Amino acid sequence: MHVLLHPTYRAVLADPVPEGRIVLFIGPAHPQTDREVEILVHEFPDSSRQAVILHAMELGPKFRRYREENPHG
Repeated sequence: MHVLLHPTYRAVLADPVPEGRIVLFIGPAHPQTDREVEILVHEFPDSSRQAVILHAMELGPKFRRYREENPHG
């Protein structure tokens, strides 16, 4: 939950999805750690549907590299 409320990195992923968009959140698991977590959320901005968390785990090489290659999100 801390990552979603206080991300150090946020980006809308370019991969197309049938509805809405996929958003990547990266940030610390809690305020007292440097350990980062990656979370993917399927958002439906033009709908009354609620967002769905698709993926959550410790930051891995794929999204670490993505953040380095896309520093502004």
